[in-house]
Amino acid sequence: MQQTQARCNPIARTSGEHCHDTAQLMLGWQGAMDYEFTRGGGRLVLGEAAVLPAGEPHSYLGRQEECEVFVIDLDTADPCLRSLEQSCALDLRESLFAEPRTLSLPPTLLPMVEFAAAQVKSISDESRIRLINHQLAMLFVGQFSQLIGDVDATPIPHQRLSAEAMDQFIDQHLESPPNNAELADAMHLGQSQLHLLCQRLFGMSPQQYVMHRRLLWAKYWLRQTKRPIGVIAMDLGFADVSSFSRAFRRRTGYSPRKERS
Repeated sequence: MQQTQARCNPIARTSGEHCHDTAQLMLGWQGAMDYEFTRGGGRLVLGEAAVLPAGEPHSYLGRQEECEVFVIDLDTADPCLRSLEQSCALDLRESLFAEPRTLSLPPTLLPMVEFAAAQVKSISDESRIRLINHQLAMLFVGQFSQLIGDVDATPIPHQRLSAEAMDQFIDQHLESPPNNAELADAMHLGQSQLHLLCQRLFGMSPQQYVMHRRLLWAKYWLRQTKRPIGVIAMDLGFADVSSFSRAFRRRTGYSPRKERS
């Protein structure tokens, strides 16, 4: 790769686990995709995004046939990327790509995602594809750098988040784990407020806490019941045993079968 590029990545109902030599921005575009980092994860839908540093192992699972993700691949040798860092006094490796993280996009950015994805998919002229894709990619890198700076600088709100209410809501929706918007609505908070309060109260993002709660139930059922592992996986909202086992092993360091034994 010689330039930072944007692309649409069809996921459908595929799954897997890998890592990339380059950093990535992943934006929900069509359908839903579950993903897991070494320290967290979430569900990628329109309005949600994930930041992947280079070399970060991650797994993914498409939820629908039409699932498609809008991806920005970062080339650290891209002169335009270096110019952006210089002009904005940024070090992207120390800010935007310092760690894997999830983000909720402000509503003003959603039309931009839809426009960019439509542009990437509609261009047929090979001579224009790389130019347009590069321009779109640089636009999103700049927007994400500003967005993360705004999130990190946002003061902690005065609203309270009840851990008991959060647990109860998640427990009622284990088979279809709630996304950030659903959690925020249930807790009567904005999504940015929910994120900040979860970080303060639990030390993790909302989706990381959802996964933490699901795996607490997994441990309980594995130890205290004889329910088949496949049934436990489905009851906790995983598409299959493989995705459940990957998530469980990533968080605990061992398999569900070992937990049961």
